[in-house]
Amino acid sequence: MYAKSNEIDSLKGALQKTTNNRAIARLFIAIGTEFEKSNIDSTFAYYIKALNKAKKENLKLEIADADIVLAKYFIIHFNNYKKAYLYTIDAKNILEKLLLNEKSKKERDKILEKLISVYSGLSVYYSNIGKNDVSVYFIRKCLNLAKIIKNDNLIARSYYNLGHHSLMVGDFPAALNWFLLSLKIREKIDKNNLHELYIGIGDVYSNLKKYSKALEYYTKVFKLGDKNFDANVRSYISIGNIYLRQNDTSKAFEFYTKAEALIGTYHLKRSQVMLYNSLGLYHQQMGKNDLALKYFFKLIKIGEQTQKKEVIAITNLSISSIYEKENKDKLAIQFATSASILAKEISRLDTYWAAEELLSKIYEKQNKHQLALYHYKEYIITRDSIENKENTEKIVKAQMKYEFEKKELIAKAAQDKAKVIALQELNKQKLIRNSFAGFSILIVILSIIIVLNYKKRAKISKALAQKSEELYQQKAVELIKNEQVKSMRNYIKGEENERSRIASELHDGIGGSLSAIKLKLSKIAEEDENEKIEKVIKNVDVLYHDVRSISHNLITPQLKNSIFIEVINNLVNDIKEATSLEITLEYLEEDKINLLSEEIQVTVYRMIQELLKNSIAHSNGTKIEINVTKFEHELNLVIEDNGAGFDTSKKKLGIGLRNLEARTKALGGKLIIDSVIGRGSAFNITIPC
Repeated sequence: MYAKSNEIDSLKGALQKTTNNRAIARLFIAIGTEFEKSNIDSTFAYYIKALNKAKKENLKLEIADADIVLAKYFIIHFNNYKKAYLYTIDAKNILEKLLLNEKSKKERDKILEKLISVYSGLSVYYSNIGKNDVSVYFIRKCLNLAKIIKNDNLIARSYYNLGHHSLMVGDFPAALNWFLLSLKIREKIDKNNLHELYIGIGDVYSNLKKYSKALEYYTKVFKLGDKNFDANVRSYISIGNIYLRQNDTSKAFEFYTKAEALIGTYHLKRSQVMLYNSLGLYHQQMGKNDLALKYFFKLIKIGEQTQKKEVIAITNLSISSIYEKENKDKLAIQFATSASILAKEISRLDTYWAAEELLSKIYEKQNKHQLALYHYKEYIITRDSIENKENTEKIVKAQMKYEFEKKELIAKAAQDKAKVIALQELNKQKLIRNSFAGFSILIVILSIIIVLNYKKRAKISKALAQKSEELYQQKAVELIKNEQVKSMRNYIKGEENERSRIASELHDGIGGSLSAIKLKLSKIAEEDENEKIEKVIKNVDVLYHDVRSISHNLITPQLKNSIFIEVINNLVNDIKEATSLEITLEYLEEDKINLLSEEIQVTVYRMIQELLKNSIAHSNGTKIEINVTKFEHELNLVIEDNGAGFDTSKKKLGIGLRNLEARTKALGGKLIIDSVIGRGSAFNITIPC
């Protein structure tokens, strides 16, 4: 700690001596980094100072640097991936623009190095929300760029990220391969900074139930020269987990306690997620289900706040297993179903497999044999796919072994070349003697080849015909789908026209009539004061304003010459003024959202309008969150409330939600409804654009 204080004092001294704005911004970041392990408030203060200084002096590269360290700060200390994403996207946009204009190779390499760090952050974010394909895309991008600039450290980092991804999806041989490739490079560069790799390799061996090997790697973390408290916590928890699997609960709890102390001291929120899961499993194993559920529900809350679908899926499965043992089958089915849906969505096959097996067991217990059979089939199919994958890996290993042996044979053949040349003359003599017999055999072989070739051609022709038929059927299905989508779009267009017509009739017809009635009644009231007439006038006035409000909501919003985000903002503000609800609207890539086609804008507007109306009418909640995100060729709309929720497996969709579903399908999109009684509702809509 004393050495750390000296380093900070030295950096502060350098800060006082310089007037160079670029150097000042970088020194702020360096001081913030030194504070990381002792005072996270000071860390944040200096990172923000760096960002503000860089923005004030318009130092683009330093703005990106500050964005990158702030993103890492919010993940490690607050588990806040949303906040980290905003800083990461800002850094990405700055660096990509700088790269386009930079001509110097040296400066381009510097920018690429920082971009790799940004893409690595994005891969973590998309893995966190269950978009594994996007996550791997960014990791591969990092690896390609690292190889272009020949940066071994970043190549090793990319290998580690690929290993971590393989570990998350249960591909343990691939994970170990990537980790070892990374370790081979890292050992040459910095032997004191191998914490994450040792933990990753330990995790692989732990999953393969090679516990002594796993413990060997977890323990190595504590022996490294550089202190990394986040890594120490994860190692303590992982060691505790191994002892828990071996039923040594006292030893397990000892390591969990060590981890908890470090988390409290250094505010390591990311590691806290891992600890809560382990403590939940520990209390479950000790028969203290109430305590276990307490930790699991804390995890669910963290998972929802951070959009970490993997955490939610695994925790839902743990909760379900507790309820199943307590014979609370309804709750067990609810949580197991949620785990299954999420696990399938994010390709966590081991969790999906376990959830389907548990559902099959529960339904069998309830004598619901058809449902039990359905989920048992899903379990078997998934299990077989994992086993087939393992068999494929064995084949690949065998192939690699074969290729290696083949190379050895080639080398040996080169050594024996002299002997072969010496024997060639003798073989010539033998060849002449056997030529006649050989010619006869050749005729037979050619005849066999011709027959086999004919059969093969016939088989290929049959396969091609079958394939053509399949393509024709596929094309027919696509045409039907396209017609259905076209029909839906025409229906929605007609619905909008009908809305406008009804709105006009309400406003001009009924609204005008009510206005005239009010005027006549007011004249009568002037001539003859009567309380009953005054009351009628007030009722007519209320009715008139209701008609105006309904007609206003029915009118298709004018979006052609408007800024779409402002139109949504106005809608949200109108509802906030009319109710006591706390409504927040967040959006990413505002410029791209405003450039969406009018058709998509109208549809999204109607979706938000419908879901807000539904939440106000049925949820009895106090908060509504709206998130609109544009990513590449996709628009994502998420609307979530903290209301009463509903059972999605039982409740039939009302007219409003059926319209929502129809609008989503009309644009080729996908609607996911996630609602649990007592925990609110979330509507996740993805639209290609």
